[in-house]
Amino acid sequence: MRTVQEVFDFSKEESLSWSDFIESVENREALAYLTRWPNWNSNGLVIVGEHGVGKTHLASLWAQSANAVCVLRSCLNNDPRDLFNYTKDNKCNFVFDNFQDFLTDQRWLFDFYNIAKEKRRYFIIIDVTPPALWNVSLPDLRSRLNLLPVTRISSHSDELLFKVTKKLARDYAIEIADNVVEYILMMCRRDIPEISRILKTLDKLSLQQKKPLSINFVRKYLQAEERGASRDRTFPLIAKLP
Repeated sequence: MRTVQEVFDFSKEESLSWSDFIESVENREALAYLTRWPNWNSNGLVIVGEHGVGKTHLASLWAQSANAVCVLRSCLNNDPRDLFNYTKDNKCNFVFDNFQDFLTDQRWLFDFYNIAKEKRRYFIIIDVTPPALWNVSLPDLRSRLNLLPVTRISSHSDELLFKVTKKLARDYAIEIADNVVEYILMMCRRDIPEISRILKTLDKLSLQQKKPLSINFVRKYLQAEERGASRDRTFPLIAKLP
């Protein structure tokens, strides 16, 4: 994510467009709501789901359509009205990722909500849990957040993860057989950022070693990575250097 002085930070490698997005039963409700914008019943929306299910990806697609910027926690140091003067036409909208990080300044959020309503701006809130479970101590803010529609993106099915992995491979120009994709999904953590990281690393290693992405090649890499992770867990109090 970038600061509020910059537009939403889109990936330079992964193809991000509505036509590229893979619709499924897990994300269909959220997708339908976002593509109805600006014909919403509210000027805000909460997207809920576990890490790695595609909440930020979907919000980034909406940001392209809605001229939205990503709000970072550092913006809490400034007057919320500053956000609304970002673009020349003063018509930008907003995305809050990991929203509970912003609850350290609930008065700021309350003011933001009211200004957004006044200026008819739109915003998306992304978090892993719904508003009812947030620790909101300011009653006025809590009542307003509870008015927002909430849509959930469920954890990925095997079929969807397979389709997403194949799409990522095409985006990164990686040649990989279906049985190798199935093996990766069976062995790695089941979220999209992790799968993306593994694909990029495997592609780099296969080019360096001039070897195809076979199951045996992937197995050796994952085993080596697990050994490295085990060594890291041996010293849990030692911070890694940048």
